[in-house]
Amino acid sequence: MLFPETHRSVFDRLRSGDDQLRRRAFGDLAEGYWRPSYHYLRLHWRLPPDEAEDMVQAFFTTAFEKRYVDRYDPSKARFRTFLRTCLDRFVMNARKAERAGKRGGALERLPLDFPGAERELAAHATAPAADADDVFQRETVRTLFARTIADIARQYREEGREVVFRVFERYDLGGDEAVTYDTVARELGLPVTQVTNFLFHARRRFRERVLVHLRALVGTDEEFRADARDLFGFEVGE
Repeated sequence: MLFPETHRSVFDRLRSGDDQLRRRAFGDLAEGYWRPSYHYLRLHWRLPPDEAEDMVQAFFTTAFEKRYVDRYDPSKARFRTFLRTCLDRFVMNARKAERAGKRGGALERLPLDFPGAERELAAHATAPAADADDVFQRETVRTLFARTIADIARQYREEGREVVFRVFERYDLGGDEAVTYDTVARELGLPVTQVTNFLFHARRRFRERVLVHLRALVGTDEEFRADARDLFGFEVGE
């Protein structure tokens, strides 16, 4: 497995003096973390949907303006732990400000699909883990996989090879343990050998796209390799 180059310098770009470069890099980061942040606020902080939505909007806008990422020290924690800690502090400070009768100014609203995030949360409702890091990590991984599945579905559609994704979806994503290669082959009118070939191709593409997205969510190469090992059980080499 090749080391993905995409987003390799996301943190360098976030610390850039070029505002447009910073804005694009932060957009990449926010795309990967806003949904886990929303789920985390709903599950761990027990915020109602409208309050969680406002908090996420305010957090990412403030994080960009005040350059939160510049404070990140990879020797102290993984990046997602750093970000989750920043989010916790932001919520606590926001609540203190509310009690003191203070209100923030108007914030730029990010175009985020909160209704979709809420539907996803309802569809995968689970009891929140006792540890805050576990909640945030679980939701980050769930979002990472969902983004990747949407990516490869779009890619196969654009390539005119939707049947490859349909095989992957039916066998690997359907959640029905009774489904076999023969089952999928009969349903889609394919030889079993084609089913196995399509699954091999889709699984490889899924892993590759997960690693590309993952690379934009971590602070160091070491963290990237550790997370990849946790997800897939293999070492990622350059």
